[in-house]
Amino acid sequence: MNKYVVLVCGLNIRNHNRITMGEQRAALEAVANELAVTRIVRDKGSYLLTSDHTGPHVVGVILRALVTHCPNLKIPGAAVASPEAVDNGLAELANVLTVKYGQDFDTKDYGIKFGGDVWRAGLALPLSPGEIPVKRPLFHKIKNAIVLGWTTGCVLVAKREAKNVHWGNTVTDPASRLLKQLDSLVLQLTSRSGKVLRELVS
Repeated sequence: MNKYVVLVCGLNIRNHNRITMGEQRAALEAVANELAVTRIVRDKGSYLLTSDHTGPHVVGVILRALVTHCPNLKIPGAAVASPEAVDNGLAELANVLTVKYGQDFDTKDYGIKFGGDVWRAGLALPLSPGEIPVKRPLFHKIKNAIVLGWTTGCVLVAKREAKNVHWGNTVTDPASRLLKQLDSLVLQLTSRSGKVLRELVS
């Protein structure tokens, strides 16, 4: 059995595309013959599961199950990765943040202090079946997001913890634009905070 981390894009953002934890569990239970769900974290479509299928097939099974259970959902896609890839991405993220911010970076919750603001670091993954290039150091900051670089399969990102600042386009747009500029890649990305991802794969 192959183990996968699947991150569904666009759920429960800005009061749209709402689906409860109970509804997510019911949707995944309906495809239990194809997937063995190990863990569901919080309310943003973050799943750890095993399957005999390939990663892209697993993504298709999950998206169909969610939309079958809640037909009003508008889901652009989902990212799929191995737990090892997520672990490695989190380790690289922590290393970059420790070097760059020292004591202003909190390894427990991936928080970064900028003056009076707190930012939250995490990973952005390309929606299946997209791939990003090999890792590269980078630092690009805009008003509500930082792109810190990327490692194999993951973009290292952070967002400002403020009202109406989300892990959606606010964070992933800068990463997508930089990848397009540097590698001519046009990708959609989904993001999760480091704390959520660590809880998922731990």
